[in-house]
Amino acid sequence: MLIRLLQSTYYWIFPIIFWLALTLISLIWNLSVIDHSVEKIAFERGQIMYEMVRQTKINPVLMTNDPTLFKKQNVKDIQYRTVSSKPMNPENISDAWERKALTQFEQGATFKFEPFLNQEPAHFRYMGPVYMQEQCLHCHGYEGKKVGDIRGGISVKVLSNPIIAAQDEARQIMTTLHFLGFLVISVTSSFLMSQLRKHWLKLKLTQQDLKEKEQFLSDVTNSMNEGFVVLDIDGLVKYANPESARLIGRSVMEMLDRRFSQIVYGDREPNQDKRIETAVMDTFKDGVIRSDIDDIFSHKAGYKVDIVFSVSPMLRIKNGKHVVLTFSDISERKRADRERMDLERQLNQTHKMEAVGQLAGGIAHEINTPIQYIGDNLKFIKESQQDIENLLADYAQLSSKAKQQPELETILAKIDETIDEIDLEYLTEETTNAIDQSIAGASQVANIVLAMKEFAHPGSKDMALADMNRIIGNAVAVCKNEWKYVADTKLKLSDNLPNIKCLAGEISQVVLNIIVNAAHAIEATQQEEKGTITITSEFKDEQVEIRISDTGTGIPKEAQEYVFNPFFTTKDVGRGTGQGLTIAQDIIVGKHQGELLFETEQGVGTTFIIRLPVNRAET
Repeated sequence: MLIRLLQSTYYWIFPIIFWLALTLISLIWNLSVIDHSVEKIAFERGQIMYEMVRQTKINPVLMTNDPTLFKKQNVKDIQYRTVSSKPMNPENISDAWERKALTQFEQGATFKFEPFLNQEPAHFRYMGPVYMQEQCLHCHGYEGKKVGDIRGGISVKVLSNPIIAAQDEARQIMTTLHFLGFLVISVTSSFLMSQLRKHWLKLKLTQQDLKEKEQFLSDVTNSMNEGFVVLDIDGLVKYANPESARLIGRSVMEMLDRRFSQIVYGDREPNQDKRIETAVMDTFKDGVIRSDIDDIFSHKAGYKVDIVFSVSPMLRIKNGKHVVLTFSDISERKRADRERMDLERQLNQTHKMEAVGQLAGGIAHEINTPIQYIGDNLKFIKESQQDIENLLADYAQLSSKAKQQPELETILAKIDETIDEIDLEYLTEETTNAIDQSIAGASQVANIVLAMKEFAHPGSKDMALADMNRIIGNAVAVCKNEWKYVADTKLKLSDNLPNIKCLAGEISQVVLNIIVNAAHAIEATQQEEKGTITITSEFKDEQVEIRISDTGTGIPKEAQEYVFNPFFTTKDVGRGTGQGLTIAQDIIVGKHQGELLFETEQGVGTTFIIRLPVNRAET
């Protein structure tokens, strides 16, 4: 009630109303007491005067000694006289009211009192009985009454105006005192109320400030993106923020008043390293902050969480010692570190391959000349072999005719023996085959060297017209080592492809990456038989379309939407960076305004589709 009063804007008016009501009630009650006291005072004055007269003026001894006193019948504001029903003195004859009183005395009444406020002057009348006494019989024996009978009475008239005037003065004093008291009490209570309200408001502001600070600190800890717990000296959790509970898969209520090490280590063996217990106990001992300590927590779901934690003592300690423990989930950071290390290894490997590529370009240049020599010489040997075969044919004809000459028989027999010994027919056939195979091998080496030379060439920074079929052929030749053991490659290239304006080197990279991916997808099927990589090219709808199909595993449905995302790969660690298709999409879509799509069926294979516009819009 008091709090609600202090909250009101007009709090000061309530004590005024309260004291006003109390003052009015007190004033009304006191005034009513004063009003009733007029009659009471008159009654008491009449009674007192009756007793005084009864004990003095009707005493025969006093009347004899002081007849003046006996005759006196007035006191200030009071008149009195003795009356009798049979008086000796006419002055003592009773009037009607007095006779009525005497009758009532004879009936047992002890007094009669009655106001006469409507008469002038206003007064009260009081009358008491006078009884016959022994000494009264000497003078009043003629009345025929005996001792103890009603002889008469003492009639007292008390004027009311003096009493009323005194009471009016008392009313004024009473009213003034109440008014002054009301003013003093109201002002005092209002002042006290204002002081009380001032202190209450200050207390309320302090409470509000404390509440806001408490809420602020709570919001701070609840908003932290790291776990925050307070532990007592027994390692029990006394406070935990929501993030700490989330990191280990529990609720805050589950954590409170439980040993933190039991929560985060689960069923870890007693002899296993529990770094938090060690760090907490050491901090309790020396008060030193310990930070950036790696550890592994057990999540409620059963998996492990890599974390880093810090322990620091509380500066203000109540109810024993406490420490503050903060920790963060670094699983993602560690995973990123591992990926970074893998990527660094892959980049190093890439740098090596770039160096190898540069060397390959130089080597290809160096190999190209001797290969040409070898090819030319093999062609010369083949032509010479043909001439020798022609010569041997002519010799065979000569030999058949020479056998008719007896003198040449011995020489011809020796020649035939030599022919049989060297198996001339077989030697001629195999030599021809060896020369043909050598020419084909040298030609293939020359093609591969040329393909490597063109592929390793950095290319122009500006777009130029290029033959897509030649780009495809070069890419197939360069990456042959990737696919020849797991797949056969079929080329179905259109003869009417127009040259398109492009960055030939980058398009070569895209085709090579997709062919290598196809070979890896076929290898992942782990089939004994070779798979097939089919590459087609055609011109339609003002676009050159290249399709690279494989009979590999296909792309899983859950991974299909991520294949072009950076660093996404389904390959084993060390076999891919997850950048190939991202770069390919940037080259085809971003740089050439083309399309890079795929069609896949899990367990059947995948087809990547490259579409390049012939008439590309200039940007």
